[in-house]
Amino acid sequence: MSLLDWVFIGTLSSAILFALFSLFSIFFLFSTGKKIQQLTRIKTKNTRKRKKIRRALKKVKGKRKKQRWSLVIFVVLVGILSSTAFYARYYQATNLGERDSEGIVQGYYLLNETKDQIDVLSESHNPEKSENNLRELAAKLSSFGMRGADGRLTEEGQRLLTRYYNQVKELGLNLNNQSAEMLSNQETREIYLNDLQKAQKTQSKIITYFKINENALKQKK
Repeated sequence: MSLLDWVFIGTLSSAILFALFSLFSIFFLFSTGKKIQQLTRIKTKNTRKRKKIRRALKKVKGKRKKQRWSLVIFVVLVGILSSTAFYARYYQATNLGERDSEGIVQGYYLLNETKDQIDVLSESHNPEKSENNLRELAAKLSSFGMRGADGRLTEEGQRLLTRYYNQVKELGLNLNNQSAEMLSNQETREIYLNDLQKAQKTQSKIITYFKINENALKQKK
């Protein structure tokens, strides 16, 4: 589990614990209030007993004051810990985890490199080298089929990532079955460039949705 998972579990568990303490405090506060009412109702002409009742009443009222402060503290802690827990979950749902971040960085580089290789293939004086480069890229693109979006992300985030991984994987599988000679054909090349652009379009949506710094991606090329 990631650090954020532990933060979420720890803060949520603590919030539940303090919520229970709050309930107990309310119960004790109610009991103390009833005791104060009972002491207040006692009437006696005996001076010693009256002093004893006043002392008991003062002690119980002091106890009630402490219970009120405890309740306030517990409620505040429940609020802080609950907010922290749900913010941690919200952050996980709206930001890419390490594995998906690596996938976007790798995919960004591979798609750009594949496009460059397809563009120069028809002009290459060494088609065998270009074909080997393209097959190597295709193998890496195909490996995206093993990826899956983090289930903690929002539904929209998961949908975009799943579509992206599938598009990149299909592009890699299809390219792996083509020879340099076939890709030298303009029409064939256009088909694969269109598929590549679809993947890049989804990639752009992911960059926008997750507020990724594209300039940072370009620097990692």
